[in-house]
Amino acid sequence: MRVMRARENVFTVEATSQELSALIAGARMSLDVMRSRPDAAPSDAIEMLERVLDDFDRARARLASSDPPSG
Repeated sequence: MRVMRARENVFTVEATSQELSALIAGARMSLDVMRSRPDAAPSDAIEMLERVLDDFDRARARLASSDPPSG
């Protein structure tokens, strides 16, 4: 995995499919725990993680519906 800073507060991440899957799985498990114990996490943190995962799901759906790269 490589993480590069594109500019202030913006990063580019290069990850294998397995690495990305592990990160997303960890985020989903964290969200489940945060939802089950709302007193353990601020509501704005829960909302932000929900937005990030929703954005990821939409991006993945767009990628799945586009033509695969050649080569």
